Amino acid sequence: MKTLIVHGYVLTVDKTFTIIHDGAVCYEDSRIIDIGLTEELLRRHDGAKIIDASKKIVMPGLINTHLHSGLIRGTAEDLKVWEWLALHVDPKHKVLQPEDAYIASKVCYSEALLSGTTTVVDMYRHMDRCADSAEETGIRAVLAPYVGDRPGYDYFEKVDTNERLYLDRHGSADGRVNVWFGMEHLVYCSEEAFRRTAALAEKYDTGIHTHGEESIQMANMIREKYGCAPMQVFYNRGILGPKTLIAHCCWITPYEIEIMRSTGTSIAHCPVSNMKLASGICPVPAALKAGVHVGLGSDGIKENNNVDMFEEMKFAALLQKLGSLDATAMPAEEAIRLATIYGAQAIHMEDQIGSLEVGKKADIVLLDYNNLHMAPHLFGKYENFVPNIVHSANGADVTTVIVNGKTVVEDKKLVGVDVEKLLGEYTAATEALIQRREPYVPDAASINDVVV
Repeated sequence: MKTLIVHGYVLTVDKTFTIIHDGAVCYEDSRIIDIGLTEELLRRHDGAKIIDASKKIVMPGLINTHLHSGLIRGTAEDLKVWEWLALHVDPKHKVLQPEDAYIASKVCYSEALLSGTTTVVDMYRHMDRCADSAEETGIRAVLAPYVGDRPGYDYFEKVDTNERLYLDRHGSADGRVNVWFGMEHLVYCSEEAFRRTAALAEKYDTGIHTHGEESIQMANMIREKYGCAPMQVFYNRGILGPKTLIAHCCWITPYEIEIMRSTGTSIAHCPVSNMKLASGICPVPAALKAGVHVGLGSDGIKENNNVDMFEEMKFAALLQKLGSLDATAMPAEEAIRLATIYGAQAIHMEDQIGSLEVGKKADIVLLDYNNLHMAPHLFGKYENFVPNIVHSANGADVTTVIVNGKTVVEDKKLVGVDVEKLLGEYTAATEALIQRREPYVPDAASINDVVV
């Protein structure tokens, strides 16, 4: 059956950033089949199911290109990045169980959907259970397990585990779940693991996801040890290419940007996390100008505290303006592209998602603008909807979310998810995890510099 969304402010994010006043979008099964003025589509699709989008913005589903599902939100605060990892994050991974991963991912995917995100790139543990969460919630997910094999980090997933996940779950959930090869961090993984990952990703024609440098200290340590920039190390180990996505990249140089451009490697920019951990600022405008694809990510809830991509858009814009002392550095239109079509390009899915265009997947969000913090509603010379999406809206304004042609959020409520039950399970799982983790938490005074 056809479904017709009518009377909306349709923000297509197509190549010309087309906006349609009193616009409509028609989709059938999982695909968009028509876009245009409401009166025209009502004539062409008589008998379609109607969704009234009056006083709502109709826009592409947001794409979160770097997420870590998790349990310990709000419990690991105000620490330097490597101290934070040593005291809270790595000990947690040593005791994480498959059921923890299922509950954590189900909460994160549910939170993402409620705030208008339809696609996530999640790097976590026991990701067969994350695939279960994606299937149940209805989100579109790229799963890239944490892999680590160097001494001291061998409690993470292995390359073999990642390959098994690919064989078991890639393309599942009506194609909504895809599996990539994930690597935790340069210093967590051996050279052999890098080379095996590159070979397997090529064999299966799938993506690679890992972390670039967040802290200037780590970037400098890697340069000192290897005699070259971190991106050069990635290049030497064979993982860069058009299907590789690297998170953060706060300290990349013009030379490293050129390596990324020449190999087609993409960036997942995480402004809120980078600010919270005082990591640095990814040079997004320079990367985009060079032709590097850049998407937007929330990072994990332990280092961001939410997965609201509307908030991420705002901070992406503000961080670039402040960092360059140039108020023109990141216009609102560009911030929206980061969270939609640029993100789709970064995960090489731009022919499927990231904009509202005929033939693409019906991943659609309705955003209520009839509220005080989105007022006034102006058209003509001072039309202000696009700036207000970035600088005024938030995830709580989302009323309807459609993924793959199926409604997963309706009237601000998840379809098919018992939120109260899930919240109880989430708190209980976190309490149990923290208790199990306690024997593995080192004394703060004993933390040494990470070995590169």
